[in-house]
This record gives sequence, structure tokens and C-alpha cells, in this order.
Amino acid sequence: MSRTDDLLPDATALAKLGQKLALVEDRVTAVALGNQTGLYLFGGGGIGKSHAVLKRLEAMGASYKLFNSRMTAKGLFVALERAPDAVHVLEDMERLTTDRDAQGVLRSALGAQPGRDRVVTWTTGTGGEQAFTFRGGIILLANRPLATLPELRALATRIAVLHLEVSDAEATALMLNLAAGGYRLEDKLVLEAPECALVTGFMIQECRAIGCPLDLRLQVNCYKDYLLWEAEQTRCEWQVLVSSRVREAASHFKSDLIPLSREERHAQRRRVVAEVVRQTDDPGEQLRLYQERTGKSRADFFRRKRELESGEFPDAEAEP
Repeated sequence: MSRTDDLLPDATALAKLGQKLALVEDRVTAVALGNQTGLYLFGGGGIGKSHAVLKRLEAMGASYKLFNSRMTAKGLFVALERAPDAVHVLEDMERLTTDRDAQGVLRSALGAQPGRDRVVTWTTGTGGEQAFTFRGGIILLANRPLATLPELRALATRIAVLHLEVSDAEATALMLNLAAGGYRLEDKLVLEAPECALVTGFMIQECRAIGCPLDLRLQVNCYKDYLLWEAEQTRCEWQVLVSSRVREAASHFKSDLIPLSREERHAQRRRVVAEVVRQTDDPGEQLRLYQERTGKSRADFFRRKRELESGEFPDAEAEP
């Protein structure tokens, strides 16, 4: 990526990514306006999910609360009670979904029965019953598909589910496009566009060399390495710092992966087919829901559906 042309974002890839992000924005808009009670948005880490959601909420002037660390079931109840009309963004909090009490709070808060208030209750032997009416929305951001979280499958019929899948070409175009605007800290430009493009191009080259996924957070940290070098506070060249950071990111990424077997992946998708078939009789709508939740092709949907209809796979018949 040393040539000038290689440091320019690919317009076609950028346009394709723009279409995907437009769909994300529309889903967020629906939640902010109360048209939809919630959204489950999933995709790989560092591809801009949080940025897209928060940018849209801010553009709309929506009242929102962001939570991105540990939260208990009671903590969730209290947070919703304190801001019952706001949009609550829960980022990378899969651990919360394994708590049965939290699952109950989420189901109550996201319930969408026409003409009925969404009343959330919490009852204990010492504190008695607490209750409030929730009128806001909840956006859950995650790396895992909803289909792999059986604890939350019951939410699938209550909220919108969207898979943001960003290709390498699209991620590259996004990073180079962001680099063209320079790097800012607290609205102050601290790194000019040419330097940002140089660092980004080198980082992408290093990622591709060792198979490290592109990550917007990694890009920002590489800028910080360059700034430290530029301030003459390092003994190493900035390229050494960036290369080291990419290698570490790649090793962490690989250690975090727990690959499923081919049959396990098929079993997951058969369960999704079973869910969408229970949800609607319309074949076209079944296909749309399946692709929305899994990101897989039309042919894959019909293969998994034939397997389900064969009766040879009882795992797919389990209720969510």
C-alpha cells in the first residue's frame, strides 16, 4: 500500500458499506421513534457498530444511555427505571443475557403487545414488588448471532435483528476514508490526513500479512503509536510499534476464537429455520428473516429447511 492510489478508499466498496450502514441507521431510527421496541445488532468486533448507532442517535437528538461494562439484572432494572423513555444501548454485554432475571427484564421491557403497557416488575422477599412502565427502546450490540444465544431467542419476535457483515474490501475502504479526515482528539486535529493514510496503509498491509482482522480500534491505537514516535518519546520506529501491535491483536483474536464444527454450524441454522417457520407461513418472509439473522444465502436456507423437514435432526425442534 505504498503507492498513492492504494491509499485512496475504493468507491465501490465504500458505497456497498454505505448501503449496509443505511439499514443500520433505519433500524436505529425505528427504535428512537418508538416504531420498534428494540434492535439486536451483531457483527465482528471493531467494524463500527457502536459508532453507527451512536452517530444516528446523536443526529436525531435522541435521549440515550450507553452501557458497555458489567451489569447485573437488578442494575438493568434500575437503569431502565431511571430513564424509562430513553434508548438504552447495551454494548458487548453477552454475560448479561445468561442471567435469567435479566432475561425476564428484557422480555418485559421489549414486549410489544398492542394496547398494553410494557410493565417491568422486580419482586423480592425483603423489598416487595417494584414496578414501572418502560416506554423507551433497547439496542443490544454483540459479536454473536442471536441464534447462538438460546437465552434470548424469545426476543427475536419482539425486536429487529440485523447482521452487519463488513467485507475486507469494505473495512479497508472505511479505514482509508476515515484517515482522509485526519485524527482528532476532543475536536482537535492531532494527526494530519497524509500521516493517517500512511499509518493506516501500513497497518492494513501488516494485518493482511498475518491474517489479522481489520479493526477500527486497532487503527486508532496505531495512530497513538505514531504520535508517540513523532513526539520523540520512543526508541523504536513507528513501523515497529504498529507491527508489534498488529501481531498482538492477531494472537488475541485467534485465542478468542472457539470454532464450531461444520455440523454444529448447520444445527444452529436449522434452529433458526425452525424459528422463522413458526413465526410466519410466508415463504418469502421466512427467507428474509433467515438471511437477516444468519447472513447466509437463499440456497443455504433451503438446504437447512430440507434437513429440518426430513425429521432426522431433532435438535432443530427445540423451542427457543
